[in-house]
Amino acid sequence: MGENGHGGPERSAAELERAGRAALGRPVTVQAKHSRVEPVGAANGAAGAAAKPAPPRTPQQIEADIEAARSNLAATLDELVDRVKPANVARRTGDKVRAQFVDPDTGAPRTERIVPVAGAFVGVVVLVALLKRRKKK
Repeated sequence: MGENGHGGPERSAAELERAGRAALGRPVTVQAKHSRVEPVGAANGAAGAAAKPAPPRTPQQIEADIEAARSNLAATLDELVDRVKPANVARRTGDKVRAQFVDPDTGAPRTERIVPVAGAFVGVVVLVALLKRRKKK
């Protein structure tokens, strides 16, 4: 499964917005940091006055667009709720930590990472023991 629990990779807010706009047939603008919401009249292109005006939409087309937007919003909200659920955050964090010490493909322990961590742990325990012992004297 992917990091979002749905089998796919986690997507940024801009990626989710682009996917929603594409699903509604709206122009998708790709920008480095921010996406841009365009007025409904600009849906036929950025040529402005030179663009051919869109034919009037029927009530059925508007209802279909609203239903598609509602469905997309519901899916996005479900994904956000799933992403921030404390149990899922803890599971993902545990999976990331586990992946540092166990090879996810073979399940074999990664000794090149385990040995230094174990050595550091033993060193801290010895240091604490020495400090306590020194404090008693």
